[in-house]
Amino acid sequence: MSRTPVRPLNGDTAPEADAAPAPDRHERPGIRVRIGQGILIALFALSGVFALSTMFADDPFPASATVLIASFGALAAALGIATVIGGLRSRVVRAGLWSLPLFFAWHVAALGTWLPDAAFAVVAVVGVALVSGPAVARTSRAPRA
Repeated sequence: MSRTPVRPLNGDTAPEADAAPAPDRHERPGIRVRIGQGILIALFALSGVFALSTMFADDPFPASATVLIASFGALAAALGIATVIGGLRSRVVRAGLWSLPLFFAWHVAALGTWLPDAAFAVVAVVGVALVSGPAVARTSRAPRA
């Protein structure tokens, strides 16, 4: 480990200590991650639209159940979009994103709805694989003088 000097806030010099390097807050995800984010955001938004559309379609469920289905679907879509935009540095979040393709696979298995659910499952697998791959980050360029 390299030894770097640590300076206290009051300006006095402190003895050298082992300090972990601070994360570079200016790292930007590469194009692979951005494409994956775009795919997943589109799928989550589409899922939210489908969920909200249950409020306006003839449905065999009571009106209160339809509102619950629609509101939960909208909530899941909003949480999914927020997760894809802001939480990809977390291994737990990236693992949790696999619930989207599993959701579509469950629909295929339980309901036999190959279209659109099987197609959405494949697209979701591609999106999650793109954002979950090995981290390759670009650093932002320094501003030009």
